[in-house]
Amino acid sequence: MEKELLYRFFNGETSVAEEKAILDWLEASPEHRTELLAERKLFDAMLLHVSPESQTKRRILPQWVRSVTRYAAVFILAVGLGGVLVPHLRDRGSDLGHTISVPAGQHVDVTLPDGTHVCVNALSELRFPGSFSGRQRRVQLRGEAFFDVNHDARHPFVVETYACDVEVLGTKFDVEARPESDEFTTSLVEGRVRVTDRSNADNWVELQPDHRVSRTDGRLVVGRIPDHERFLWREGLISFRDVSFRELLDRFENYFGVTIHIRRADVTENRFTGKIRISEGIDHALWVLQRSADFTYTRDETRNEIYIQ
Repeated sequence: MEKELLYRFFNGETSVAEEKAILDWLEASPEHRTELLAERKLFDAMLLHVSPESQTKRRILPQWVRSVTRYAAVFILAVGLGGVLVPHLRDRGSDLGHTISVPAGQHVDVTLPDGTHVCVNALSELRFPGSFSGRQRRVQLRGEAFFDVNHDARHPFVVETYACDVEVLGTKFDVEARPESDEFTTSLVEGRVRVTDRSNADNWVELQPDHRVSRTDGRLVVGRIPDHERFLWREGLISFRDVSFRELLDRFENYFGVTIHIRRADVTENRFTGKIRISEGIDHALWVLQRSADFTYTRDETRNEIYIQ
């Protein structure tokens, strides 16, 4: 495959016909995927040296993200805010036949068949059908995503997670559902949602704007959204306000896909407020944190673990 065509593909400048040709080429041989990823690394290296103005131009996601879902077993590559998105799209052979999986440190925007816009966060997976049919528009989420739902009163939109179902008619909201840490939170920015515990249909709440609900010990607990800036991950930023050292490291684990161990007893009791660009990576994030906290760390690259000392 010509390098010039691949580079235009990475930058979202290819036509639909060219994109289909590249996707067909990818399916033809595993060696083609290896070649593509090698060229992608070179492209990424060049991105590190372009001007901020040039990077801004590359932040627009290619429109074909929503047009290639009928092709199975392919890679979707797109440029996100200051970094590279490499979600995987594959056919599961079911009603929820398409899956987008987002790697650590990235996020991806996608438009669903009904026109709903979804921003999927790092280390998250969204499953959705090629077309919506029946009474409900249902998708499945593992991780975190922000939804801007296209209004359709006759066909409620439902986000299914391991813990709860979130049903909406037309709204903007964020859902975070991570079964590995038993974490579930829905935050409503605009509109109205109904959140129902999947293990007990009688356990449900309706949210008002600027409120969120979390499931804690089997209970649905409602409160106000403390800080809308937390949703800045959609713009490639980790935003935090008055959080503890441990809580901030927990967020780093979710965004960067690492496991962080604290090996010292005298963990700082400082509270932290600020913003960190996700695309800079975990080492930069820890370097920023070291400006305000006294600690060192080591990395085990093989096990993908970090030790705070």
